[in-house]
Amino acid sequence: MLLPLVAASSIPSKAQTYKKIPFKRVNYDQLDALCSINGLRNRNNPHTTEEAHQKFMKLYPKIFYGEKTVLPGIPAPHSKRALSIESVDGGKIKKTSHDIGIYIKKIKNPKKVLRESPEFKEKMNTLIQILWKIPILRSAKEHNTVYEMMKLIPDIRVQLSDEELKELSICTIMEHWVKGSTVVGNQGFYAILKGSARPQAKFYKRMLGEDFHSLCEALSATSQATMIGISGRTLLIRGSCFGTLEKAPLKLSHLLLSIVAEENCEILKISSTDYLRIKKEIAKREHVAKEELIHGCPYYRAWPMLYVFQLMSYLKWRQFPAGYVLVKGGEICTFVGFIKSGYCNAYRETEALVKLPLGKMVKRTRQVLVGQLQEKQSFGEVSILLQVPFTCRVITATDVKLGIIEASAILGLDKMLQMLLLQTAEPIFGNITQDEINFEYIKKEKQKEWQCVKNKMVKEILFQNGIIPGFGKWTHEWRHLVKGGGEKLTEQTSLTCSESDSSV
Repeated sequence: MLLPLVAASSIPSKAQTYKKIPFKRVNYDQLDALCSINGLRNRNNPHTTEEAHQKFMKLYPKIFYGEKTVLPGIPAPHSKRALSIESVDGGKIKKTSHDIGIYIKKIKNPKKVLRESPEFKEKMNTLIQILWKIPILRSAKEHNTVYEMMKLIPDIRVQLSDEELKELSICTIMEHWVKGSTVVGNQGFYAILKGSARPQAKFYKRMLGEDFHSLCEALSATSQATMIGISGRTLLIRGSCFGTLEKAPLKLSHLLLSIVAEENCEILKISSTDYLRIKKEIAKREHVAKEELIHGCPYYRAWPMLYVFQLMSYLKWRQFPAGYVLVKGGEICTFVGFIKSGYCNAYRETEALVKLPLGKMVKRTRQVLVGQLQEKQSFGEVSILLQVPFTCRVITATDVKLGIIEASAILGLDKMLQMLLLQTAEPIFGNITQDEINFEYIKKEKQKEWQCVKNKMVKEILFQNGIIPGFGKWTHEWRHLVKGGGEKLTEQTSLTCSESDSSV
């Protein structure tokens, strides 16, 4: 049989093994067993027996190591996007990501400082150092620091507006209580800045909006033993609050919102008297601002104060960014707006022929600026009362603060007041005809064309005369005025002047 001979001839020699097949591919133990089979064809044996042939065929595949089949791997799902190239800034390595969701979350949800974090403790220690001074000795920067630190305390931030918080940060004080002292919070709202305490009862804190009577009923329904058990398990730590911003009625003066200091404590106090005083001052300022805003508008200057007060009760403040569409043309206005600060642009639509790049003329709708709404001007009264569409599109040109009255409130006013509104108010830019709008659009387009031609001609003339603005001797720096009345040249201008003098 020729098969064993062919198989034997296919076995590589040592020289071939070194050159072609690496050592790890051949099992030499099996190769030795294969060569020692009795009955194979050789010089002394001209024929191979059947038994030796079968044995050879079984052992032959075993002299080579089998390769492991590697299947393509399935990538594991990534919860976060991989960070991009690291940038070194001041010796610190910063990693940036191209995932826009990370930056949107930072804008919508600013970084929160946890009460257990070292950053929060450091800020509270800074606040303690400032509050050791009496309010009259603090600087404006320290007052602003107190305001920023108070916003980090959740119970204070939730109850007070920014305006109230700024006013209260000027008169906030700090109290020091030794271990074992009892602090009653019926005269103010307290926040623990350092140390710890335990409440004496279940109800030790009243937030704004909670009713004292409901607290009293819940207090009477709860047994004293239960309250003591609950208070014993509650521990007030750094950043915890107790007390109330509003004083309890005389009938409920027995309701004590008190705590016991477990160690020496530094406690921030917001007096109830100061809060009520500031609340009245802010309400008074807001009342005056609303009155001045409505009475300052041209349509309402001759109105009796009785009717102005009725409108003031419905007025709310709103802030709009630049480029915000307040009213769309062809729709009924949803509110009456009184501009307190900023100004708005009013646009009207017109049909115009526009030339495309290939020379084809098509009809397009264009917006034409017909006027502006300045401070202490109002809009929307006629559209709401007569239920007619607004003729203009009103867009904020800058950040605008408005006092608005909803359409439902306007339609719910007395008939006498509605008639007075219709007599004094007028449609916004309602007397402008379509021909005037078309003429204004043509005028603006001609100005744009002439400006383009003029700029092109100026650039060509400068280029032909070798003048390149901003380079070489054509560099120009504006002169800066000095308080003494003279003029001061910048370094670049003075250098140019000295070079020109030397050349002369």
